[in-house]
Amino acid sequence: MLIKREYYCLIAGLPDLFFDENKPTVTGSDFREELQHQLSQPDFKLVEYLFLPFDNRNLLNVFFGQNKPFFYPGNITKHELESQLSPENEEIQLPEYMKTFLCWMKGMDKKQADLEDKNILTTLFFEYALKCPNSFLQNWFRFELNLKNIFTAFNCKKYNYEPEIHLLEVEGECIVYSLLIENKLKADYFEELLPYHEELFKIAESNRVWIEKEKAVDKIKWEYLDENTFFHFFTIEKVLAFTIKLLLIERWMKMDKETGKKLLHKLIDELKTNYEFPAEFSLTK
Repeated sequence: MLIKREYYCLIAGLPDLFFDENKPTVTGSDFREELQHQLSQPDFKLVEYLFLPFDNRNLLNVFFGQNKPFFYPGNITKHELESQLSPENEEIQLPEYMKTFLCWMKGMDKKQADLEDKNILTTLFFEYALKCPNSFLQNWFRFELNLKNIFTAFNCKKYNYEPEIHLLEVEGECIVYSLLIENKLKADYFEELLPYHEELFKIAESNRVWIEKEKAVDKIKWEYLDENTFFHFFTIEKVLAFTIKLLLIERWMKMDKETGKKLLHKLIDELKTNYEFPAEFSLTK
């Protein structure tokens, strides 16, 4: 059994390092760079999984020549991605699921790219992420996948779309997908399959505007992270949960600054009150 590394200094120092009120809030890119220096290589590889969705967007942007702004944070820079996708490059060095996607797209007309192409990349990503060597992260991505499919299924029903086209069918994760394809959109069916199933279905069934639904879902995500790291004090799981929360905050800062600020203060309060740090790593000076 492998003994997990504990990151007392990193976790104890987060409030002072990143949330000084006289300085700008740290970005996801900044934090990722900091973690690269602070974590073991295997643990940092786990962090990289959390930034792959940004790389996915950038891959589609560059591959299809969409000329959209490059998404940051991410693991792969714009220059690196453009170099990897260059016709002159004979050996692509990207995550395996991206290479699978590029092989699938080979010979297809880029001008006819549609939702299916994005869904295939996202499906391949989830299949890749669900095999990562960390059970907390596996469960997080499974939770994310199921949330995505459930809310997509409700939108399909509302707008009379075909769920077979829009839902993500991920290998090894067929139970929730099958229920949704069969239009079984009742919380009771998901009692053993989805944490917070009742709360999530109430949100999905409600007539709230989309931004209020987003806030409600992210509140549940936050609770999920707290619950599933309760007994992880200074291990990589706590760092991963913090990173996910930071990315949630950064997203809300762009969409709704007031919500972002509330989440930021919540995170600061959690860091200052939830841990009893070893004396040698005390936050007091």
